[in-house]
Amino acid sequence: MSSPRVETVLRAALQRVHPPTELVEHTRWLFCLASIAAVGLTSLTVLSGGVTGWSFALAAVAAATFVASWLHRYRRRRAPLVADLADLLALAVFAAACPRPVLALGVAFPAVWYRAVYGDTGRIVGYGVGVCLALVGGLELWSAVPGHGAQLAVAAVVGNLPVLLLTVFVVRHLAVGLFEREHTQARDTALAALGGQLLGVTDRTAILRTAWATAEAVCAATPGLRTAVLAREGDLLRVHGAAGEFLRPPTTLPGDLLSDDEPGPQRVVPPTALVLSSGVRGEWLGLPMPDSPGGYMLLGGHPTVPRDAVLAVQSMLNQVALALRTSSAHRELRAQALTDRLTGLANRTAFSTAVDAALADPDSEAWVLFLDLDDFKVVNDTLGHLAGDRLLAHLGCELTGTLRAEDLCARLGGDEFAVLLRGAGEAEARRIGQRIVETISTPVQLGEGLARIGASVGATRVLPGSTETLVVHQADVAMYAAKSAGKNRVQFFDPAMLQLDDAVEAEAELRAAVDGGELVLAYQPVVAAGDGRCTAVEALVRWAHPFRGLLGPDQFLALAEETGAIVPLGEFVVRRACADAARWAQEGHPVAVHVNASPTQLAHPRFVELVRESLAAADLDPGQLVVEVTETTVLDSPVVAATLDALVALGVVIALDDFGTGYSALTTLRSLPIGIVKIDRSFVAGVLTQAADQAVVEAIVQMAHRLGLETVAEGVESVEQQDVLERVGIGSLQGYLYLPPAPAEAFSAWLADNRRRSSTGELTPA
Repeated sequence: MSSPRVETVLRAALQRVHPPTELVEHTRWLFCLASIAAVGLTSLTVLSGGVTGWSFALAAVAAATFVASWLHRYRRRRAPLVADLADLLALAVFAAACPRPVLALGVAFPAVWYRAVYGDTGRIVGYGVGVCLALVGGLELWSAVPGHGAQLAVAAVVGNLPVLLLTVFVVRHLAVGLFEREHTQARDTALAALGGQLLGVTDRTAILRTAWATAEAVCAATPGLRTAVLAREGDLLRVHGAAGEFLRPPTTLPGDLLSDDEPGPQRVVPPTALVLSSGVRGEWLGLPMPDSPGGYMLLGGHPTVPRDAVLAVQSMLNQVALALRTSSAHRELRAQALTDRLTGLANRTAFSTAVDAALADPDSEAWVLFLDLDDFKVVNDTLGHLAGDRLLAHLGCELTGTLRAEDLCARLGGDEFAVLLRGAGEAEARRIGQRIVETISTPVQLGEGLARIGASVGATRVLPGSTETLVVHQADVAMYAAKSAGKNRVQFFDPAMLQLDDAVEAEAELRAAVDGGELVLAYQPVVAAGDGRCTAVEALVRWAHPFRGLLGPDQFLALAEETGAIVPLGEFVVRRACADAARWAQEGHPVAVHVNASPTQLAHPRFVELVRESLAAADLDPGQLVVEVTETTVLDSPVVAATLDALVALGVVIALDDFGTGYSALTTLRSLPIGIVKIDRSFVAGVLTQAADQAVVEAIVQMAHRLGLETVAEGVESVEQQDVLERVGIGSLQGYLYLPPAPAEAFSAWLADNRRRSSTGELTPA
């Protein structure tokens, strides 16, 4: 070995002067130092024996060779065959150079000890035999070295050779135990690390990646172990990964190599492909992977697979199976946390996250659609809340079907939904929004009932720099604008809509009042002139506001009309009034019930259907329902006129309210199917003091009689007014003289008393 090479080896070795902490490496470090020290001491003994010339040179070269070879072995952590041969040659030379060959045993024994902690047993036994042969060879060469005499103590050397061989086996046995202990520690360390690494990990890919790193660590800690992950694919077993000393891992193995019916380890007869790829025939075991049907971990070793390695792999598989089950449970919990349980759609949290992601992408063109179901409360009230839930679940499926694969649909709560359109332009957003409206407007059969609802959709673009809260608010504002425009349509957001925020909030408060049961009805009777018997009752809506108290219609009906909230409000009035009238009829006091209808209500395409459903639900005769309209409601409105005709066709009576205050009262009476004329209270108030008012009332009554119409005088507050109105021939009277508007319970008591008094002929105003 050249001097620079020796210098390099020495420098590298000196860099590792500090003893390693690993058990095997620490033992090798100690043996290396002890062996070098033994060479040094033996060399000093040889030199002190007076060797000179060739003997000195040969001994020095041999000693240097030992030191260089052993340092190289320690640095490389392996024992190359060339180094072993160099050791044997150096030992033979050293024995030949010693004045007494028996001194070479001082080098031979340390060489055997140090060599025993490297490589496999076969090589080490061969090394021990080689040491014996090297000593014998040194004896043969001893006499040829100049300066040596003729006498040679052969017996002293040969007699120690059996001891030397025994030392090889003893030291190797100890070393094997040392190796196994370290391998066990390494496997235990890998398994312990796996447990820590898997703690809290829920990503399946990360779990499998960590597990495979552990499998490789187990292979590295078990010399000769080979592992492969197999998964059944049809008639084959696909190899998805291999670790250990494979020459070339196979890609597939025969499917009958392992049986899915065996729950524990299976002994495998290796096919030719496996033998050729691994380089060993040895023992092969197949371990089923828990919770992975058709999955196996294949273990191979020569001559056998160490039992400790099998236990380590089984422990690893159990840890991984537990982590995968935890991961699956975590995914399910996360899915539940981000999913609406009723519809299976995303929930508000998932939708907000998706909108935030769209806002974070400056190149993304996205739109948010906010939709609220129109008339959904009707379904809950008429068919029940279970039917309403079934309808929501059905709509969840239908909405998903109207969208593209890249879009996200979410239920925000109640009957509110939202859609995130990714990569969509305005035209695409409009097209999808209209398709949603058409889909939701399709009637749905729910058991024995048919649900008819609509959808008001607000749309806004997701602009970078905005926030999720602002985007959803803009879409919400646009949705309310769609409702105000008549419902069942798509409305795109316009910044001008934000000026209506107060109205939108008030509308939302009013809609919440409808849904929250804050609206109540007050009833005022209509009595027959002459006997005072109650023949009808007018339903008047009130708002039991939680902070402002009981509000009259003049405080909120105008807002309801402007914002479109009049539709659900009016629906509440019709349904409740029909139900109360039916109850009074069942109690033996049948009366007709008057309800007021606004232009927006009468123009709504479902108003006639609402009346039909309400009558059917209450089992009320259509003739018991009177719909009151004003001249301004029906003026120049063909749609309203058609609605009135349809109501009359059902048997419902139409009353013209506030008659006499408009400009075309006579035209209205002639062109529309009016059955009752209600004279405005302004004329009734003047019948005692204004001759003109009395004349107008008398003319209206006479005209109505000739047209076959009933008449009702509103605002009667005194007996004197009652007397005048009866003299001119009025048919019915209504006003505070008889009863101010009263809650249903109070009116029920009054009605029972009225029927009792009228049956005796009394007419005593209340």
